[in-house]
Amino acid sequence: MTCSKIADGWCTEPLSVAHKLRPSPGVCSVCEHYDGPARGLGDVVHAVARATGVAAVVHAVAPDCGCAERRKSLNERFPAQAP
Repeated sequence: MTCSKIADGWCTEPLSVAHKLRPSPGVCSVCEHYDGPARGLGDVVHAVARATGVAAVVHAVAPDCGCAERRKSLNERFPAQAP
């Protein structure tokens, strides 16, 4: 799993307190700041919401909207198919 926020094995996401030092693949698999290939349906929905501006509106109205939990749940229930 490759995330654009990993540089030389270190997480560079300043808002992520869960990624102290070097994250394991298990940590990256549930990270709400993950920015890499889609891990499942949750990542696809997140990418569409971000691209259309829906995510910005939702977070402006309800910062604690539960999006990260829904994203994680959808990724677990509907994982990406292996190539």
